[in-house]
Amino acid sequence: MLCIEKPLTFLSNGLELSAYIHTPTSTPSSIVLMLHGFTGNKIEANRLFVDIARALCSVGLAAFRFDYRCHGESPLPFEEFKLDYAIEDAENALNFIEATYRPRRVGVVGLSMGGHIAIKIASKYQSRISTISLLAPAVDIGKLAEAARSTVPKIDGYYVFGPHRLKEEGVVSIVRSNAMELAESIAIPVLIIHAKNDSVVPYKQSEEFYTRLKSLEKKLVPLDEGEHVFITYTSRAKVLSEVVNWLRDKLAA
Repeated sequence: MLCIEKPLTFLSNGLELSAYIHTPTSTPSSIVLMLHGFTGNKIEANRLFVDIARALCSVGLAAFRFDYRCHGESPLPFEEFKLDYAIEDAENALNFIEATYRPRRVGVVGLSMGGHIAIKIASKYQSRISTISLLAPAVDIGKLAEAARSTVPKIDGYYVFGPHRLKEEGVVSIVRSNAMELAESIAIPVLIIHAKNDSVVPYKQSEEFYTRLKSLEKKLVPLDEGEHVFITYTSRAKVLSEVVNWLRDKLAA
């Protein structure tokens, strides 16, 4: 199936965020909102989000990927980032795709911090979101940020994450957030894929979240390797097949 791919922008809190839409040539009945990770972007590591979006489009599902503010090609420097901004941007992306494309069903794919955000918005908008797919989700991102705060360097009042720096209030906004307790409130179908050798987000977070999930339609796919962003061919191929099959099953008309 041929797909139409177009860059675009949409408004979130008065800012034009950079986005990309993948649409099958036939009118899609469903669309997948893609949420990237902390310091990531709408392409994601090794073009993971591009490949997932194109694979979804090939089976008749539209895909919408975008950069939160302070990330990728969207406005504001990274140092201004707060987790609340990304959650608001995800909500506004959901509003935009519903108003613009009027899909019958919406699915969400979230990687790492994007998985955390997917859980947050799914718990709030279950009547509007049909399913979520979580890739190495940072469910208890606050615990991870608290641990990082004591180990990452601090220069001129900023916490430094590789080539990026972040203000104190940005780190605090992450430290205060935990999505683990939302498991009991989520009744929509949930797919979780996580590598056991993930050195960034412990696999046990996904295990605990899966166990606590209220949803009767849930699937946990543990991978023996692949690290945090599925850097091996085998892990990546597994992610693509699992995500596409799950979303085609849950979102197809």
